[in-house]
Amino acid sequence: MIIYKADELKVIKTIDLNEDYIKLLSLLEKINPCKQYYEIGEDYLIISYEIRLNLFNFRNLLPLTVKAQIIGLPISLSQRGCYGNINKAIEAIKKRKGLKILLNADEEIIKNARTLSTFLFENRFESFDDYLNKLRSSYRRRVNKALKYRDNLIINKIQNYDFSEKHYKLYLSIMKRTDNPLETLSIEFFQNYEAEIYEFIDKDTKSIIGFIQLKEFDGRLCFLFGGFNKADVKKYDLYYNMLIKIIEVGIVKKVNFIEFGQTAEESKLKIGCREVEKYLYVHHSNSLINFVSQKLLPFMSYRPYKRVHRVFKE
Repeated sequence: MIIYKADELKVIKTIDLNEDYIKLLSLLEKINPCKQYYEIGEDYLIISYEIRLNLFNFRNLLPLTVKAQIIGLPISLSQRGCYGNINKAIEAIKKRKGLKILLNADEEIIKNARTLSTFLFENRFESFDDYLNKLRSSYRRRVNKALKYRDNLIINKIQNYDFSEKHYKLYLSIMKRTDNPLETLSIEFFQNYEAEIYEFIDKDTKSIIGFIQLKEFDGRLCFLFGGFNKADVKKYDLYYNMLIKIIEVGIVKKVNFIEFGQTAEESKLKIGCREVEKYLYVHHSNSLINFVSQKLLPFMSYRPYKRVHRVFKE
């Protein structure tokens, strides 16, 4: 069964999809339409949308831009777009015409075919001081170094309707520096989505230099999006201060996990995250193209971060 409105998913009982995801999908249908639709089988759900993308996104090769059906949320998050029986979902995907790309699978489908890893922080701390005390000395020094810049910053939690063009330009600055983003969201997303937004302000000039957007799902705090200008990173140690603020918020909320997203591997691992690998599946209805693409896929895939950081004393 194919449906085209996320609100209809509320009455589907075969798959238990978090209501927060349904609300997100409903909003995206209005402000980021990209032919979203939902295929429901007896024990699976597939969330799909259409886009043009670079097949060599994770490798330094010549760009090859093609039209594809993406199996995933129509927004750059690490959550999967396929629920329930993965094997039956794959069989359904194979029956579709054209190129299909399944992102962020939790299990390997084609050997060594990976998409960007996500970075997960396990919150087992009573307070932020408890977190600092359990860091090994070199990593604690790095956090404390960033915290010294807090004297020059004001961090405010703002209402969604206060998200302004100034905030949005900082988001666009990030997107311009991103290699082959899947989509660029409109300002209406930030103004209408029920998430927490924290802005970072220069204490002297009162200018907005950055923001982070956070959302809680099932005991997990997720870092959704942020914005800042590259020139301000070193001046305020801004990116590290953003990461630290997310940890502080998560500890106060007593969430079990904080999901930091799929970029900036080294910085996130050095604050105590662990890498969680995500997997990729590609299928084309043309048998020759499908054979070649599946053979090449492991060579075009994302390569996990190799270095191990022992961040905590234990």
